[in-house]
Amino acid sequence: MAYFEDLELGASYTTPGRTITDGMASLIINMGYYSAPYFNDESVANESVLGWRALPGRAALYLMGGLVETYGPRRSGPGLAYFVGVDNMSVKTPLKVGDTVHLESERIELKETSNPKWGREVARERLINQKGELVCQADIIHLYERKPK
Repeated sequence: MAYFEDLELGASYTTPGRTITDGMASLIINMGYYSAPYFNDESVANESVLGWRALPGRAALYLMGGLVETYGPRRSGPGLAYFVGVDNMSVKTPLKVGDTVHLESERIELKETSNPKWGREVARERLINQKGELVCQADIIHLYERKPK
């Protein structure tokens, strides 16, 4: 990770894509203990208003967290970063098995904190499917370590 002082306001990046398999969907649904039949029973899901088995909307945020870590500079470097919050999250399109999603991120805020060891970053992240549709958007808040003095 970079140090807070190395971050640039307005910086943006796009991650590689990731295809959601049936195994991934089942694991996410079971780990989250989602019990609604339309998440767990293909026949019920096929009779639902969607007509197919969707993933829970909150799974989008889970996938966004993993995709952000595929971005090279986020994986290496001396500093630490911690996820501390999310604002303005909205799910626009349901996820389903077979979707390939990628993440687009833009740094929209950098702010010093009252603790001299940390700086605050807000990144607007957008999860996009293979059709170019916005699946989920959220402002993700991280604390970044400041450079040692």
